[in-house]
Amino acid sequence: MSELRRLIESSDAYGSALRIQRDRLSISEWLKQLVPEDRPEDVVAMLGDGGREKVEQLSDALSAIEVRLRTHPSVSDTLDKEIHRLRAEAETSLILLNEIKREIGLLERNSQQAKQAIDRFDRMERFLGRLEQALELYDRTDQSAGLRQQIDVLKADIAELQRRVSEGEIQRKLRNAIDSIEATTGRLIPRLDAEWPEAPVRLMIQDLTVKVIRGTRDDYLWEIGSGANWLAYHVALTLALQTFFLSLPHHPVPGLLIYDQPSQVYFPRRTAGDQKADPVTWRDQDVEAVRKVFALLGEQVAAANGRLQVIVLDHADDDVWGDLDNVVLAEQWRDHALVPLGWLKSDRPG
Repeated sequence: MSELRRLIESSDAYGSALRIQRDRLSISEWLKQLVPEDRPEDVVAMLGDGGREKVEQLSDALSAIEVRLRTHPSVSDTLDKEIHRLRAEAETSLILLNEIKREIGLLERNSQQAKQAIDRFDRMERFLGRLEQALELYDRTDQSAGLRQQIDVLKADIAELQRRVSEGEIQRKLRNAIDSIEATTGRLIPRLDAEWPEAPVRLMIQDLTVKVIRGTRDDYLWEIGSGANWLAYHVALTLALQTFFLSLPHHPVPGLLIYDQPSQVYFPRRTAGDQKADPVTWRDQDVEAVRKVFALLGEQVAAANGRLQVIVLDHADDDVWGDLDNVVLAEQWRDHALVPLGWLKSDRPG
């Protein structure tokens, strides 16, 4: 169709040129009309020698152009018909093409494989676009010695950062930290009243508990039972965690531990409202087990050089925790409410 349109444009230009020539040659007919039948030589003489022949030549050329102009419209009509035919075929093809596109779209929406192929193609296009942009930027970059040196420094920084945030490096550091905590726990357990003081201990981060390795079997803390075992492993593990945190130059964990009634597993429980005045009799081994806890807490506080504070809330009297280094009575709270009334009446702000 484009070729035919250009052919028609050329035909129109050719017809215009013929009409211009016809208009210019039409003067020959005018000259012939001016020649009198009785004295033709008077007018023709004005054209010089051979004037009559020149007028005849112009008249013959005009006749030939007239013939061309009469045949030219038929060629244009034929081309117009061909263009209309081709346009009709093109419209039919476009209708068929649109129907095929709609069918392809419907199949793509219903096909997971087609969606994946389209997504893969889109990702490839985006990748190629980024690659072309990177190559363009690289071509524009001045490859001077100073710039290359800066690029090498940045590459080294990137490699260092990748090493720090790599999954393998994180797991390695986590394993080293857990090994250090487990080793400290294993060193502290024999100082307490645990049933298996020499058994290795495993810290299970996912389950937030510990596992005791006894020969060929592994026991979770909840499977062991015995309040004495629970107390020993909790105290040893929390102290081991604080020891690990204090060994780091920068850590967000405060150096503070609070234990609520660690002697409860040994101290006989009394019902609420029991006003018996008889003192509770402690067995010697129970007192010794509780004193081990307080003694270990005092030693760890001293080893921390003032960076660790341990607060113990307990009903045990000073005959249990007395005469132990770094164990000090802060307040006797038996006769106070949870929040003393004196605090509420105080004029101090806050």
